[in-house]
Amino acid sequence: MPDEIEVPIDEVREKVDEAHHERFHKRHHPEKEKEEEQGGWMRYVAVATALLAVIAAIGALRSGLLVNESLLEKNEQISRLTQASDTWNYYQAEGLKSLIYQTTAQGLPAGSAAQQQDLAQSDHYKKKQDDLRREAERLNAEADEARLRSKRFLDAHHTFAYSVSLCQIAIALSAVAALTRRASIWYLGLAAGGVGLAFLLFGFLHG
Repeated sequence: MPDEIEVPIDEVREKVDEAHHERFHKRHHPEKEKEEEQGGWMRYVAVATALLAVIAAIGALRSGLLVNESLLEKNEQISRLTQASDTWNYYQAEGLKSLIYQTTAQGLPAGSAAQQQDLAQSDHYKKKQDDLRREAERLNAEADEARLRSKRFLDAHHTFAYSVSLCQIAIALSAVAALTRRASIWYLGLAAGGVGLAFLLFGFLHG
């Protein structure tokens, strides 16, 4: 099973708490009043980060489920291909038996009982070949269907993985914004989180 995607929400919460703690002490100094007014957006950082963590957690869960489904379908494909290969080998063996009986019959007196018996055996193995051919073709078709399902699951997994990655980037940028008190960095993180949310919704709508 693939490694689980970790969302560093605890680290971000610690950094946001530290920033709030520093701001609390600075409020008692008049010269910091203007700075505090400009940094009012800080109180929204923790809420936004929590929402991003929720989005990332949902995406990570769905991504893990989809990659497991893809692996199961891939195993199903391999199993069907193995069965089909064995069936084709059996098909060739039956064809060889039919050819041996047919060749033997050609060397026997025409219309003799021995010749009729060998020809009957040759026809018997030819009929078995027809059944085996149909069975092998069915198994190959099932293997191809499993391959397509595996690909669809894997493509959907990638969509959710992109969502998780973008949310992680957004959380990291939020942490940097909380430390540097630069709202522009936080807005960039929100943009990344918005794209991550879009990937999440797209994955659920088209998964």
